[in-house]
Amino acid sequence: MAEITVVNTYSLRDTAAFDLAVAALALRVRGEGHPGVRSYRFFRPAPEEGRALVIYAGPDAWVGHHDRIMDWPEMAALRVSADLSEILIFGEITAPMRDWIGRMGVAAKVRHQGEPVAGFQR
Repeated sequence: MAEITVVNTYSLRDTAAFDLAVAALALRVRGEGHPGVRSYRFFRPAPEEGRALVIYAGPDAWVGHHDRIMDWPEMAALRVSADLSEILIFGEITAPMRDWIGRMGVAAKVRHQGEPVAGFQR
């Protein structure tokens, strides 16, 4: 399966708390996260907006990552500091991903950007 790239956009309630939460979350994901998470980076393009850019090995990694982190205190801290506004998914969306999206109640925030039609990776 092809890798998946995801961009999450957050509306921040507390910029400093967001920065602390994502730093702690990234550190824990690096050490204890799903092995299919290839890249996990957060950005703040404006004081009131945050973004996550995550590259997964494939759909199973996307599901496994979310199953693993949702109960972590670092994830709870992120939810306290920001609201998830939008999820852009580049790549295949499988039935298990759709099930997870439905269970978490975020379907209205998901924007599927399609599957690759051309290009390359090095």
